[in-house]
Amino acid sequence: MNDANAVDRGQVTTDLPLQTQLMGSLALVFILSAIAGIVGYATFDATSLENSVRAKATMYASNLSSQLYGPIAVNDTSYAEEVIAPLVSDRNVYGVAVYAPGGRQLAGHGTYPVTLVSGDKVTLADDRVLVTLRDIEIGEGAVGQLYLALSTEHIASARFRAAQFPAMTTAVVLLFVILLSLAHSFSVMMSEIVRLFEERRQMERTEKVRLEKLVSERTRDLTLVVEGTQAIPFALDVEDGHFEYIGPQGPQRLGFSEDLWKQIGFLDRLIPRDRNGQTRDRIDGSTAGSFEIETSVLTQDDKRVDLRWVASCEQSDSTGQHKVLRGMMLDVTDQRRLENDLAQAQKLESVGRLAAGVAHEINTPVQFVSDSVSFVREAMDDLSEIVDKYRELRNATEQGADIAAAAKAAEEAEDDADLDYILENAPVALDRARDGLGRVAAIVRSMKEFAHPDRKEMAQVDINQAIGSTLVIATNEYKYVAEVETEFGAIPPVNCYAGEINQVVLNLIVNAAHAIGDVVQGTQDKGKIRVTTRVLDDQVEIAIADTGKGIPADVRARIFDPFFTTKEVGRGTGQGLAIARTVVVDKHGGTLHFETEVGKGTTFFIRLPISGPSSASAAA
Repeated sequence: MNDANAVDRGQVTTDLPLQTQLMGSLALVFILSAIAGIVGYATFDATSLENSVRAKATMYASNLSSQLYGPIAVNDTSYAEEVIAPLVSDRNVYGVAVYAPGGRQLAGHGTYPVTLVSGDKVTLADDRVLVTLRDIEIGEGAVGQLYLALSTEHIASARFRAAQFPAMTTAVVLLFVILLSLAHSFSVMMSEIVRLFEERRQMERTEKVRLEKLVSERTRDLTLVVEGTQAIPFALDVEDGHFEYIGPQGPQRLGFSEDLWKQIGFLDRLIPRDRNGQTRDRIDGSTAGSFEIETSVLTQDDKRVDLRWVASCEQSDSTGQHKVLRGMMLDVTDQRRLENDLAQAQKLESVGRLAAGVAHEINTPVQFVSDSVSFVREAMDDLSEIVDKYRELRNATEQGADIAAAAKAAEEAEDDADLDYILENAPVALDRARDGLGRVAAIVRSMKEFAHPDRKEMAQVDINQAIGSTLVIATNEYKYVAEVETEFGAIPPVNCYAGEINQVVLNLIVNAAHAIGDVVQGTQDKGKIRVTTRVLDDQVEIAIADTGKGIPADVRARIFDPFFTTKEVGRGTGQGLAIARTVVVDKHGGTLHFETEVGKGTTFFIRLPISGPSSASAAA
């Protein structure tokens, strides 16, 4: 069987291609047809046809000669036209004309000379014309002329037809041979196509088996790699709330068995709607494409774990039209704890840096409260002596003693205590003491609001009040170098983490004070820090502008990088703006950008969504 196939393939490969066979056959038909035509054309006998034309010309000339005597003799043009009229219908007549003595033309049809006399030679451009000239004598030496020209073109046509018949016969025969050859070539071609199709199908089957094996091996390798990492691969059927696939890291990390993961409705146990509403809304509302979310879940033993989901959504016929999420869950619990520790450390650093300034701010009102209280205390001693004298005066009045002496003693006590001065300044001293205590209370309250531990959930916050508290505790940072102006707009409460927003505002205020300090250093001048708030659509904008020296162009792209700072060693850690960006952008879903002009100052813009972040990742 193999030998036969080999012979067939050898036969097929030695045959000429179908296109070559067709072109060769057509060339052969053309050559043989040309040869047959040339032979027929060369062997065609035209003598009999030429003799027939000559006889016809002689007959026409003889008949016309006898009839044209009268018209020529009398120069009758009409009569001459009637005589030659019967020849007009003959297709072989190329031209006919009658000329009077002297060469004037009396009548004519077709192609003929304008004038003609006896003895003139007629030369025509067409050599396929037989010309006959006949003299017509009318007496006294006068001779008219008859011009008759008959076409011999039909002789050439007859010769062509004689050559055409054998050529067409040869072509028909060869075309029949070509058709037979084409049928054979088509049969061979179809056999080759069938053979190639079978070989291709066998090759595809072999290749499919190879690719399936390769995919299986690669899938197994990929599964081993993925399942060997800390990430948790998964495939989640959103409609039924169960995991079609979960990597072994999931049961190991969270404590739930694999069977529980694959139970319908397990998603409600892992991420309850009443506790993780935003995350569930994000999962349920996911559309085709990739996305990330971050949420907290509880393990089997009720320990909290923070998971970042990196997933893509799929919905097709292959999934039964169910919405399926495929991707990885990353345990970011340690990372979030480190970030929180870093943020808290940054806050403690800020509080520590402000402690001396706060102590100084508290010391001033406490000092004049102390002075005012001391004044009132001394005044009370003097007033006690005056009161004693007035009591003696009352007793003297009641007992009938020396009233004048008692009144004199009371008057002297008033003069010694300077009662008018006490009555005038004691209320003022008490007012100063009250103001000082209020100022101390405001500083303590602001410090308490700023340093209060953050809540785990977002809350409605009065941004204007939060900024005011931050400005109070930061007074010592800017009061020697800048004046602060505020323009608080009518803004609604914002859903946010108050402590973290306070930290962001504080960092920007301190940076503004340092930038202005570099400009006014060594002078008595002060710069200006301007803080404004307003509503922009569904966001609240906080703008903090300073009149510092601006940010150089070569460092603007790096100011939000962690640990990058332009300040001298010991004055800045480079963490303030990096943490501010993380808080505003990542946690609150807002924006933080700046506008700066070298030599004029910088304005930072914080924009926070009023209703809180829209994505579950920002909410986490």
